[in-house]
Amino acid sequence: MTTQTDKPDNSEVPAETINASSKRAILVLLLAVSLISICAIIYEIIIAAVSSYLFGNSVYQFSITIGLFMSSMGLGSFLSKFFNRYLVNRFILIEIIIGVLGGVSSIILFNAYIIVESTVGYLLVMFTLIMAIGTLVGLEIPILTRIVAQYESLRVTLANVLAFDYVGALIGSIAFPLLLLKYTGLIQTAFIIGFVNVLVAGLVLLHYWTDIEKRARVVVTVVLAGGFLAVASAYGGRIGVWLESNLYHHRILYSKQSKYQKIVVTERNPQTEISSKQPSADSRQIKVTNRGGDVRLFIDMQLQFSSVDEFRYHEALVHPAMTLAENRKNVLILGGGDGLATREVLKYAEMQRIVLVDIDPEITEICSSHNAIVALNGGSLSHPKVTIVNEDAYIFVERERANQTFDVVIIDLPDPNDEGLSKLYSVAFYKLVGDILNPGGTMVTQSTSPFFARRAFWCIHQSIEEAGWNTYAYHVEVPSMGNWGFNLASKTPCDVTEIRLTVETNFLTDDFVGAMFKFGKDVAEVETRLNKLLKPVLIFYYDDEKWRFY
Repeated sequence: MTTQTDKPDNSEVPAETINASSKRAILVLLLAVSLISICAIIYEIIIAAVSSYLFGNSVYQFSITIGLFMSSMGLGSFLSKFFNRYLVNRFILIEIIIGVLGGVSSIILFNAYIIVESTVGYLLVMFTLIMAIGTLVGLEIPILTRIVAQYESLRVTLANVLAFDYVGALIGSIAFPLLLLKYTGLIQTAFIIGFVNVLVAGLVLLHYWTDIEKRARVVVTVVLAGGFLAVASAYGGRIGVWLESNLYHHRILYSKQSKYQKIVVTERNPQTEISSKQPSADSRQIKVTNRGGDVRLFIDMQLQFSSVDEFRYHEALVHPAMTLAENRKNVLILGGGDGLATREVLKYAEMQRIVLVDIDPEITEICSSHNAIVALNGGSLSHPKVTIVNEDAYIFVERERANQTFDVVIIDLPDPNDEGLSKLYSVAFYKLVGDILNPGGTMVTQSTSPFFARRAFWCIHQSIEEAGWNTYAYHVEVPSMGNWGFNLASKTPCDVTEIRLTVETNFLTDDFVGAMFKFGKDVAEVETRLNKLLKPVLIFYYDDEKWRFY
């Protein structure tokens, strides 16, 4: 029996003809099915994850990637009917091409983002890559099924192939978030998975050694592709560092993929020494002695702060709400894992307790220990009055509203560029925050840019109002971030013109505070739909074309 030609699809192979050699062949092929299924699902996830990492809106990125990938697989399955001879050779060639293309997929996408500098251009590259890999993946299973069908009945073949295919998909979908993303990252993972594809090609080559046409050429191709991907896998970490340096343009001081997000700390001028006097246990005033050479924190490529001007953002975020609150003894900070808002709150002598809730222990750990960041936040996260809770802010507020209350709630979360973050800007969430706030208390939330994402900003404002708050919008210029907005809210009416600062600041003055609550024509309020848990319109408002100028 030769394996290089088709056998009729309706053939039934008698059980007695399946000898030990045939069983080994079936086992090899079913193992190949599982491995290529693992590779296919991980390529899908990598492409969607890279696009989410670069552009946000993970629902959109994953939906487009999965839909296009599946339709391309259908195209590949259709094209497989034209493959009538040399099935093993062709399967090996397909695995090599998928391995190389999938292995460099994340590098292609990152470089497209860097070089093309156009969303449309990036999408063209992304769609082409998805369709190419998807079509090739669609060829794999039909060809393997026809090879396996030479050893057992079509009925049994289909059952076994599909079962191993689904098991492989499950393994891949679990392995990526739990192991690969955390320990090898997007670049190195793509190379490793590409190598697995070529490994499958090598496995099939060895098993069907005597049936391979033009064996020497196939061997050389497998060795070269496998060698390239093996070396690339070994140096994947260094390649990732090089790519990140091109993405961020500054020297990278720290880079880590946590369970939740990619954390990167950069510095423009590394020779500038940053220092800060650490606060004593009873210190209430925290001063930054040197802002250094523009230290920046990025989460999933989104700028969180620049050391050059972060005080503008954090003073504007914290002090209006702290000043208007009737009491300032107990403060809840949701997000703000960098400790910079906490630094500002610690300036108030009457403050007794700060609870900081940030979902990611990695971010609070680095901002408690990295010298460049500790120099900026004054060691605020290690202050004895500060309690850090690493938990989802929604879950914390929903649970603790029955157990404790606060005088001020400061919400310093990342921008709402995906559905997970959007819920923390929803009407339902703001109602929960109202339950955890003491009478006479205030709440403030960062609300993205009223210039770059005008509808998103006013959507947040109107969603807070819908939750029953008296809401006051304001904004400030932060050079590294542009025109940035906030929403101050209270259960009782406030007079924002009466705000008088009582602590030392680097930027705010009494006169300027009042000016922050005035808006020009191009950023004035517009009507929007409300952001709700089951209708997260905010993530679509946030996806504004003006961001491309930022």
